[in-house]
Amino acid sequence: MWANVRQLAGCSRTHRVQSSVPAITAKTLNEHYALISTDVAYTPPLVKSTPFEGDSQISEFQIFHILDHLRHTASGLDGIPAWFLRLAEPVLAAPIADLFNMSLAASYVPWQWKMTAIHPIPTKIPFPSDFRPISVSPILCRILERKVVRQYTYPSLLSTLLTNNI
Repeated sequence: MWANVRQLAGCSRTHRVQSSVPAITAKTLNEHYALISTDVAYTPPLVKSTPFEGDSQISEFQIFHILDHLRHTASGLDGIPAWFLRLAEPVLAAPIADLFNMSLAASYVPWQWKMTAIHPIPTKIPFPSDFRPISVSPILCRILERKVVRQYTYPSLLSTLLTNNI
């Protein structure tokens, strides 16, 4: 039924993994990704404490604006779809702003936002190295990441460039 709905709507799912490839399983993909992503020389960075400027908090209006302009996107493991956030923006803007500000003040990201779903997209078939991993994190995490980059990272880099006269 859904294939017919997609066909009528003009949506195609050409990147789906075909079930006729028996050699590629979740286990083989997991082993492949674990092999290429392991760095034996990795050492965790030291925890840095940076002061959070209370006057540069994320406002309810900023969250309302972000949710109002939220495009259709894949939902993460939390299962909260973009259409729901967009529809409930008048009610959710204030609690989400408070949640983001508490997260920034505590320098802590909830573990639920760190969980991502990895979808292997085939480029060719049938080797595990021919699959491109696409990770889908929760929408709220992506919104917070975007705000942090735009509100804190870009200005910091810009001020560094200006003080070094580059």
